[in-house]
Amino acid sequence: MSPVSEEGRHDMTSTTWTPGTLDVPGARLHHEVAGPDGAPVVVLVGHPAGADDFRDLGEHLANDHRVLLHDPRGFGASPLDDPDDDADPRRLADDVAALLEAVAGPDARADVFGSSGGAVTGLAFAARHPQRLRVLVAHEPPLFGVLPDAAERRADAERIVATLHEQGVWPAMGAFMALAGFEAPEGGDTSHDPQPPADPTGQHVAAMTRMIGKGLLPVCGYDVDLDALRAAEASGARVVLAAGRESGRQLARRGAEGLAARLDREAAMVTGGHVDWVPWMGGDPERFARQLRALLA
Repeated sequence: MSPVSEEGRHDMTSTTWTPGTLDVPGARLHHEVAGPDGAPVVVLVGHPAGADDFRDLGEHLANDHRVLLHDPRGFGASPLDDPDDDADPRRLADDVAALLEAVAGPDARADVFGSSGGAVTGLAFAARHPQRLRVLVAHEPPLFGVLPDAAERRADAERIVATLHEQGVWPAMGAFMALAGFEAPEGGDTSHDPQPPADPTGQHVAAMTRMIGKGLLPVCGYDVDLDALRAAEASGARVVLAAGRESGRQLARRGAEGLAARLDREAAMVTGGHVDWVPWMGGDPERFARQLRALLA
């Protein structure tokens, strides 16, 4: 449990995260849980982002939620049986369902906050496991299929994967950043720059290689089942598309707005950009937690 001080801030030092592992078909999932037993469950989902990137946000929810984090299969401390497996959002969604059952029981329903590739996982979870869902907040899912220029963006992604295999991870990352609409790293446009940043770790390189080579096309090319989402909502779940006000015309914000339009609604706008809760990327997890609570209410 994470108590709140007189100033309204959570005492981070009092939050205890309990780690665990769960064997699922094809992988072994690292997960962490915090918050009081019996409290409403909220699952924070990323791809490729894992538990480390969501822990600060989770701290601000754990006073009155049971917070579940995990490293998605193939990243962090969640190894794959076969490293060549693609990042299929349907399998990733089934992983979330398996973790929820292991942590909270077979009948538990949860709120899910998914961001970026994790938002795509969340949408697959809503379609495949609607009985386990209360509210999904899908924050900036980078989906090609809901864009008017879907064919062009998919072709861009195919070229990025080819660049990875032909030139290596750094040129591919530069091209990926251009596709996503992110600012280029220090030094300008790196779409054809083979030079790595200073002191990359082997794990960092492996994660970027997998994200592009095994995740870019399956995740961004995921075909959202609109009928299944509508059926989930008809059965009592709720699906919220969200986007950052400072995300401009980035691919992921366009995905949120495009899917919201397909569902005859508008995307909920929140403060900040693509990862506004990650402190080391300039985010404010306390501020974002307040906004997330409002969307889940």
